[in-house]
Amino acid sequence: MGIKNKGLPIAAVVLAATLIGWFGFGGKEEIGTVAAETAETVQNTITVGAEGSIKVEPDVAYLNFGVVTRGKTAQEAQQANATRFAAVEKTLYETFGIDKKDVQTTGFNVQPEYNYTEKDGQVLKGYVADHEVRVTYRKLDEIGKLLDALSAAGANQMNGVGFSTEKRDQYELEALKNAMANADAKAGVLATSAKRQLGEVINIVQGSAAPIPVVQRMPEMAKAMSDSAASTSVQAGQIEINVSVTVQYRMK
Repeated sequence: MGIKNKGLPIAAVVLAATLIGWFGFGGKEEIGTVAAETAETVQNTITVGAEGSIKVEPDVAYLNFGVVTRGKTAQEAQQANATRFAAVEKTLYETFGIDKKDVQTTGFNVQPEYNYTEKDGQVLKGYVADHEVRVTYRKLDEIGKLLDALSAAGANQMNGVGFSTEKRDQYELEALKNAMANADAKAGVLATSAKRQLGEVINIVQGSAAPIPVVQRMPEMAKAMSDSAASTSVQAGQIEINVSVTVQYRMK
């Protein structure tokens, strides 16, 4: 019984060694073949990066403005701000019919304000309350009227108007078509220069898509608002949506 128990493991080891040698040799051949094919694929491909863009008219505007008030105490400044902002809200919701979901507070703070003199150093002057708001507005031809009305209602800090589009996905697809056309053109030139023919696409990687917003700052608008004879004029212009792709082609 002792001889048989020792003999079984020895036979198993011999068989295992034989199988390992057999399949191990075949595995090396397979690895070598894959490596050769990979090297050949790399040598017979072209990889290019390309961009595509499309210019469109914006369909939405983002108005950024605020109400700034002062008082001797923090409570006085905040109460004055609340009173003035209530008139601004009435203009937004009642006069222009803007949905409340399109009005967002982006900042609110009450902080001390100081004067500085060489004699007394830093002296408390009072408090400043600042309520900043972002409004999404889609009637682009009425932006000037809205800004004038907000100014008249009590908005005294104008931070800018930005234009964008709510059809980004649709326009991005068009920009991607342009990017692929540019990639084809680049790859075609490279293949011809190498005295080769361009084959099929074997890999595509899309980069990030980003609209370039049109932003109008407010100094000119603020000046127009201060002139009672002038009304604010805002031009939407166009926005540009850019995409990028990296495309790999096979060469013949």
